[in-house]
Amino acid sequence: MSHEKPLSTGDVARLLHVTPVAVLFWIRAGKLKASRVPGGRYRIARADFRKFLTDNQLPVTLDAPPPRRILVVDDEATVREAFEAALRAKGYEVVLASDGREALRKFRQERFDLVFLDILLPEVGGASVLKAIKRRAPEAVVVLITGYPYHDETLAALEHGPAMLLPKPIKLADIEAVLKIVFKEQKTP
Repeated sequence: MSHEKPLSTGDVARLLHVTPVAVLFWIRAGKLKASRVPGGRYRIARADFRKFLTDNQLPVTLDAPPPRRILVVDDEATVREAFEAALRAKGYEVVLASDGREALRKFRQERFDLVFLDILLPEVGGASVLKAIKRRAPEAVVVLITGYPYHDETLAALEHGPAMLLPKPIKLADIEAVLKIVFKEQKTP
């Protein structure tokens, strides 16, 4: 007998991006094997769910996805460290860069799901970094962070279409709001 925790109909629905009603339909039609538990709810053994995926050629896995990777670019160490602590606590993999050149080097070498980019950086400014990122990966999600939202560099960066602009000082709630929007995260009960 397997020691893996069985899935609920809600779990299956979330994994397959369908409604729980669709999952109940598959159970009642005999396509997805499930057992009833007290209270009348269904539980699906993970082995049965894997078989359902294989039988229906659905490319879904129960393996945990790799953590989302976030690049944080800011010349202020305290800002980088605060972002790093907040994001790691939520399970994200965080890479830090202290200037535009370092950010571009890391962006060329690695893949990121999100970039928090300070606008006023030494040597290579945020607008230039954003332009280079968008040229390399037009789909990249970049959030500009700045204490100077009306600075010429900020306005120049906005021409390259970032996801959003966060004014400094940044609060934890601001970071969480961005994560919720970008990754469509749902709060856990």
